[in-house]
This record gives sequence, C-alpha cells and structure tokens, in this order.
Amino acid sequence: HSFLGRYPRKTMMLSCRSALLALLACAVALSVSGFSADTAALGKDNFQKYYSYLPSDASSIAVGAGGWSALEHLSVDPKAEFVSMIASNLSSSGGKVKQSEAIDDGKLNGLVALLQAQGKGFNADLIDGTWLAVLSRQGKKSPKVQKLVSSKSQVKKAYANFNVGEQIFENESYTPHGRGTLQATVEYNPTNEAYEIGADGSIVLRRISCDITSASFKYWKLPKLPLPLKKKGGYLDVLYLDDDMRITRGNRGGLFVHFRPDFLSKVTKPADFHQALLEEKIVQDEKAAKKSWWRRLLRRS
Repeated sequence: HSFLGRYPRKTMMLSCRSALLALLACAVALSVSGFSADTAALGKDNFQKYYSYLPSDASSIAVGAGGWSALEHLSVDPKAEFVSMIASNLSSSGGKVKQSEAIDDGKLNGLVALLQAQGKGFNADLIDGTWLAVLSRQGKKSPKVQKLVSSKSQVKKAYANFNVGEQIFENESYTPHGRGTLQATVEYNPTNEAYEIGADGSIVLRRISCDITSASFKYWKLPKLPLPLKKKGGYLDVLYLDDDMRITRGNRGGLFVHFRPDFLSKVTKPADFHQALLEEKIVQDEKAAKKSWWRRLLRRS
C-alpha cells in the first residue's frame, strides 16, 4: 500500500507505456537491421552472378553509378529500380519521353548494365507486337531530326511496333495534339555481330541491322508528305528484352526504352501520372490559344 501511495496509478501507467514503446522501437530496429542485412546479402549474391557478364566498360559505369558497392545495392532488383526511374521521369516531366535532367545518368547506366548482364537479348517471339516509347536519350551523333522528334515525343504518342513475320518495325510519333503523324518503316535482320555468351552457355543475340526504307509526315487532312530519310547500314543492339520491357542502343549511341501498353498502365500511378498529363495538356492548349490570338490580330491588322 505504501508503494502504491508513493507511485500513483497514473505515473505507473505512463511508465509502463514508455517501457512498451521502448520495447517496440527496439523490435522495429532489429527487424529493419535484419531486413537491411538480408537485402545487402541478396544484392551481393546477385551482383556476383552478373559481374562476369557486365559490359566491357563496367569499371567506368561503376564509377558513374557511385562505385561497386552502389552496383551491389542496385543488384537486389535491377528491373524494379529501372522501372521506378522511368515512371518517375514520365510523371515529373508531364509524360515526355525525353530523359529529363532529374534522372541520375550514372545510376541509369548502372541499371542498364546490370539488366544487360542477365543475357536477355533479341528474341523474335518476345519482340513482336506493339511497344510504347517511355524513355529516349539521344546520342551525341544522333541526327538532328531524330533529336527534334525525341524532344517533342509524349508517352502513348510514340510507338515502335514490330512485325516479325515481315521483319519490319514501324516507328510512329504523333504531334502533341495528335493531328500530325511522323512515320518511318525500318527493315531489320538479326545478325551474328556483337553476340555474347550467357551464364548458361547459350548464345545471346544482340544486334539487328536496320535499314530505313520509307518515311513520311501527315498532318490532319492534308496529303501525306514523303520525307527523304531513307538510310541503310544502321543497327540496334537489344540490351534487355522480356515480356514487359525492351532496352535498345542505336549505332549513333542513343538509348531507347519501350514498355508494353498494359505494363505501362500497371507501373504508372494513375492519379499522379494522369494529373501530370492533364497539366501538360493545359499548357499546350494555352500555347495554342496564344498563337491563335496572334494570328487573329495579324489578320485584323
């Protein structure tokens, strides 16, 4: 009785609550540290699997990514990290396909290298069908027209659709309001150049030769305008290919990422993503309204 009198019930309850909170905090800390240790071990194990199959410039890629330890961390789930970067770039840029300055170039290169090391190169069955452009990083030697088109491209308005039966793919890019269409037809053929040996000893085809056979631009109801863009001797290296995603590098150094339409819908957050697209549309409409106002003014004058 004297003990309870010395320590009131309220004080004891607070002390017990504090003790429970302290125990809970310790449990959470131990759980997190255990999870972090498991994650680090998984990253290290995965990196050991990838290491021998990294590109020849792996050392410089590692430096750009923040060191070998950074690549080990990214090795936990390279695809998930990569997809997250793409979705973030689309959301923050209002749906623009061009790589924004917000993307860490070194981290991106590191993830591409880790994905390339998995030995998932060209596969006719996987590459066939419709692909949406989600990221484009033009090379220093890329043609000016290609750089211009890339800078204006919007997600869900830029496609690269493969027809394996005819061994062609169609590149299509629509203007922001969807009235204009730039189209190029490319004949391709898998080659034995730049092949690699996978971890299981199989041959990994990388390169497909590409010849642009026709190109055109059509705006609204106006006649289709042929463009003098026919070119032979190009190629694409398929760095990574699965059911959801395709990563390629062109002969001019450009990096191109495409998603399947249903995969894009899964990985982009509907609320944030569509809000960003809506804001971009508002900006485009305002610009169009200003141009229209100036045209009316000039006509009156």
